[in-house]
Amino acid sequence: MQKLDKRIEKVLFTKQQIDAAIKKAGKWIDKNYKGKKPLLVGILKGVVPFFGHLVVNIKTDLTIDFMVFSSYHGNVKATTEPKIVMDLKNDIKGKDVIIVEDIVDTGKTLSAVVKMLKRRKPRSLKVVTLLDKKDSRTVNFKPDYNCFVVPNYYIVGFGFDYDETLRNLPYIAILKKEIYNKNLSTLKGAKKC
Repeated sequence: MQKLDKRIEKVLFTKQQIDAAIKKAGKWIDKNYKGKKPLLVGILKGVVPFFGHLVVNIKTDLTIDFMVFSSYHGNVKATTEPKIVMDLKNDIKGKDVIIVEDIVDTGKTLSAVVKMLKRRKPRSLKVVTLLDKKDSRTVNFKPDYNCFVVPNYYIVGFGFDYDETLRNLPYIAILKKEIYNKNLSTLKGAKKC
């Protein structure tokens, strides 16, 4: 196994566990969208590794698109309501849409995305997420499919970042508390995790 980064407290899921979970997610999509041509909407940018692995594990014909929302602005906690930075290129009216997200944390961003996309009148709209951090939920939101439920820790690796770093780790891990606490103490008005 690769040497553990010194900023990592503990590995939660290995590359092998992640690969197996994503294969199951692909099978779930194949089963539920047989004979349909779903549009997978990736919420950038942390979703890139999950999205790429998921797409190659789906046998059903599909199309893809992406959206970018901003709510963190380099901080470790969401600072504002999410706003659209990049919208979809495709019209989703009458289509079967699957939002693909890396993590459902507070649920605020995904709730906003789902409400907005439902107004565009898709035939169906589901949410598939790699990680579900249920203990962090501040709104009533539940994804339709999750690969893993994770504890309320700061997660990095496999697309999850700390201040735009550590996304490229091949595993999902808990960041050491002293790393992000140091950042929190330097941010004016920041709240502790």
